[in-house]
Amino acid sequence: MHTLVLTLGWNVLGDRGVQALAALKHSPSLRSLSLHLGWNAIGDCGAGALAELRDAPSLETLILHLMGNAIGDVGAQGLAALKDAPRLHTLTIDLGENKVAASGAQALAQLENGQSLRILNIDLGGNALGCSGAQALAALKDAKALHTLRLNLYGNTVGDGGVQALAALKDAPSLHTLTLNLASNAVGDTGAQGLAALRHAAALRTLTVDLGENNVAASGAQALAAWKDNPSLCTVALSLRGNDVGEIGRQALDELTHSVPNSFVRL
Repeated sequence: MHTLVLTLGWNVLGDRGVQALAALKHSPSLRSLSLHLGWNAIGDCGAGALAELRDAPSLETLILHLMGNAIGDVGAQGLAALKDAPRLHTLTIDLGENKVAASGAQALAQLENGQSLRILNIDLGGNALGCSGAQALAALKDAKALHTLRLNLYGNTVGDGGVQALAALKDAPSLHTLTLNLASNAVGDTGAQGLAALRHAAALRTLTVDLGENNVAASGAQALAAWKDNPSLCTVALSLRGNDVGEIGRQALDELTHSVPNSFVRL
């Protein structure tokens, strides 16, 4: 068996049920595993048990959908141990609507040390990361081999400081695809101006940013339009729905869409 998909959402597995699933680490030929375990009353112990999948000898792709459980910082710290999976190159961890705060985000940032990781998707929407949690995740810039990164931080009150910190991802040496969902995070023009630094991301070819339902105005939109100056960017998708960038902001964003071949701005 090389590929296994289990969809068990909206059941009552709890920690004990998930601990049983961790026995899949003994599958010698398993290469791709997808576990859909949302809304199962899984806590920190269950999350820690799933981290044992790092010992699966052939595992290359792992998808863990854990949305709507009761996983906090301790569980996130346990999942960070997946950095030690010897052959894992694609990892998705969905912890949306759990109880993860800044220290959990700091632990997950240790995934930068995954030597085989090339694609990383982390969903932390609807948690309580705050500014310091977003700042911690900016450490993923040091992941040398990572070429695709998706961070969903919707509704975490990361603020301008957290968003400015995430702009450090411009220094990730191999990153060519970046997706940031930063909607509903009390981000204003200062945060948007910080993200403008992604124009200096030398390897970046595809950039998707959602800043919907924030406090971005004209000067923030003008700053984001500077992405047009990144010669490596081929595709840009930017959502500013629920903001008020005004006519000046719209004009600046028009320049962006005209300069980048495949670009889309939602207002």
